[in-house]
Amino acid sequence: MSRKITLKTSQDEPFHAYLSGDEAAASAVMILHEWWGVMPHNRLWADRLADIGHLALVVDLYDGRTTDDPELAAEMMRNIDQQRADRKLMAAVDFLHTHGRRVATFGCSFGGKESMRASLLQADKVSATIVAYCRMETDEERLKELSGPVLAIYAQQERNWPEKQEAFETAMRMAGKETESVGFDAAHGFTNPTSPRYDEAADKASWACIVDFLQRHLGEPGNPDTMPG
Repeated sequence: MSRKITLKTSQDEPFHAYLSGDEAAASAVMILHEWWGVMPHNRLWADRLADIGHLALVVDLYDGRTTDDPELAAEMMRNIDQQRADRKLMAAVDFLHTHGRRVATFGCSFGGKESMRASLLQADKVSATIVAYCRMETDEERLKELSGPVLAIYAQQERNWPEKQEAFETAMRMAGKETESVGFDAAHGFTNPTSPRYDEAADKASWACIVDFLQRHLGEPGNPDTMPG
């Protein structure tokens, strides 16, 4: 049920993605990777979401490049062609929205920022957004474009928490949008099992929140005990 696929942007640019699940599913989740590029745990997230009934797609914004070197990862993130990345995000949402599937976006850190970006670019096709320990969008006018709720997951050991949470919640409230916030006493990167900051308990608890959020807002049954391990 899992396979690598190639999609094309509106400008006929090919890009790679990892697809998991039944294409007859009524709901779908687009997963955006962290600044490392697509890693095994991103594909595992997709497989776990597929196991509970969602079609899941990991979109590669780096064209196959990956690294475990933070300096190189930061360089890769800084040098991304965001306009081309936006075309990938839009094409991926279009693919998942086929046959009227309900779509959610999900990402951590760099992927969280891209998750929100995808939801704003394709607001009429995205039903829910999940972002974790990322740079938060606080432009009220932009947030007004969202058509569904946001689950925001915070790493409470980050230096700019809780100010980051307060600013986002205020902006969402002013935009008239629904926010669900959860925080964990963990460091940035706590959901990445290859990171020295990985926190298994926080990862498991945040995954349960994600599954519950998707169950309520995409309408698919989910098992909160199912988590990437």
